[in-house]
Amino acid sequence: MILILGLIFSATIGTDLVSNLWRQMTDKFSEFIFPRSQREIVIDNLEDQYSELDKFFSSVAPSLIGSKNISQKDKESLGQAINTFKESKKAFEQIKKIEQGSKSITKALMEKILDLNTETVPEPTYIPPNCNLVCNPQ
Repeated sequence: MILILGLIFSATIGTDLVSNLWRQMTDKFSEFIFPRSQREIVIDNLEDQYSELDKFFSSVAPSLIGSKNISQKDKESLGQAINTFKESKKAFEQIKKIEQGSKSITKALMEKILDLNTETVPEPTYIPPNCNLVCNPQ
């Protein structure tokens, strides 16, 4: 009854309640099946920070370079900072592409289903029972 009323209500108002509900469910499901790794979270955080820096270097920095109140030495330093930012942004984009390409959907699904730990941990040393391990302090 509630579902039918919700469908009628969404059809008369013009909001697509069913589509929004379906999208939310599929987003939650895909988030559960394909969780984000620490690397993906760090890349997203860096991307947010780069967007803020990009706003500064694209809008504020050129006006500072053209200002008469700033010394020539400071203008040169700001120009070097702009160039360094552009180069680091290119490197960041390359890192982002590598990270996105490194984890396939099949690999992510298998890790989730089998609960595999992708970190490499050294194997413990095996000492056969017929050997004695003796430590001599020197």
